[in-house]
Amino acid sequence: MRVRTSVRILRGPLDMAPLIDVVLLLLIFFLLTSTFVFQPGIVVDPPSPGQSKGGVSDTRYVITATAGATPQIFFNDRVTDLVKLRGEMVRLAKSEPRAVVVIRADRELRHGVVAQLLDCVVQNGLSAVLASRSGAVEP
Repeated sequence: MRVRTSVRILRGPLDMAPLIDVVLLLLIFFLLTSTFVFQPGIVVDPPSPGQSKGGVSDTRYVITATAGATPQIFFNDRVTDLVKLRGEMVRLAKSEPRAVVVIRADRELRHGVVAQLLDCVVQNGLSAVLASRSGAVEP
């Protein structure tokens, strides 16, 4: 006795619409659930850290200073100067007294400017972290 099956192999064009729908849904899902970290467009060459292993992974307050004939100072990617920065630090100390401020200074920046930035942060009772790049120690 032979059993008859009704299964037939379909021969014809493959419909790509459902495949494209699934791929686009996956793409939208991953785009909406991922987080992006935007780095500022300010080029800074920080010094090497030496033997220290510390670092700050997540912060919202960053002071960036670039070297040049007239050093430029940025607070959270906005151009500022020392007078305005002192006002920002006073406001920040009132709103978030335990905030940590990261100072990213160019390696060629004069030490006096870095000391002024550090002083501006510490005078208001905030914690300051000097950023450095990871890698080999330079001579």
